[in-house]
Amino acid sequence: MNLREFCERFHTLLGQRPKPSTLLDGGQELLRELLRNSSWFTEFLRRFVAHPEFLANQPASVFDNEIRLYRSPDRSFVILAYLWDSRNMCPVHDHNAWGVIGALLHPMREVKYRRLDDGRAEGFADLERISNLDFQAGETGIVLPLDKGIHQTGGTLDRLSISLGVYGRSVRQGLIHFFDPAGKRFFRAPSRILFRKVLALQALACLEETLGEKLLTPSLLQALPPDLVREFQQVSSGSNPSGVA
Repeated sequence: MNLREFCERFHTLLGQRPKPSTLLDGGQELLRELLRNSSWFTEFLRRFVAHPEFLANQPASVFDNEIRLYRSPDRSFVILAYLWDSRNMCPVHDHNAWGVIGALLHPMREVKYRRLDDGRAEGFADLERISNLDFQAGETGIVLPLDKGIHQTGGTLDRLSISLGVYGRSVRQGLIHFFDPAGKRFFRAPSRILFRKVLALQALACLEETLGEKLLTPSLLQALPPDLVREFQQVSSGSNPSGVA
């Protein structure tokens, strides 16, 4: 299955107006089919790296490593890719919508939390960790909105990992919240400067091994700004001057 076929089938699933449990089960089944084949994502990354308009058209995000792959015209769902640098975990956060998530390349980790307080105290949140799961490539899980979906995700290996997330229509407007479990506080997540092209180059380098195909061709690298290529080479060698989370 490629991205276009997935979008068509997911539109059909939503059009049936299934009950939430059926929607999440059906969404996971479709996502697992999409995760079986990474060739469509490889082609997307090539265009993303080579053409400036792809990055320019990306919306601002609270996550540096997020790439929007598709948003339905009726805004009923969005498909996002996350490029996880080695063993990096994002901040603990909630969600404005339901979703299904899964690992495309290399394992990803999800740590789920339960909120113990009633949410009435401004900026205060008492969280309890309730699970710590590793998803192998092709495996999926679900995300619930607001306090029922507080979690943390990231990579598990000393190499870049890729995960996908499909999220439904927002039930709350505005940005999500970040949580500090140790400090028992939360705050509205800031929108951050994007660092997506460097991570896209890393993802292509990882996919070279998986597909056995030369993806980072000299012509592709020569077409990029020299400072971007240098930063990619620095990150790949173990240095991370940009401080990407």
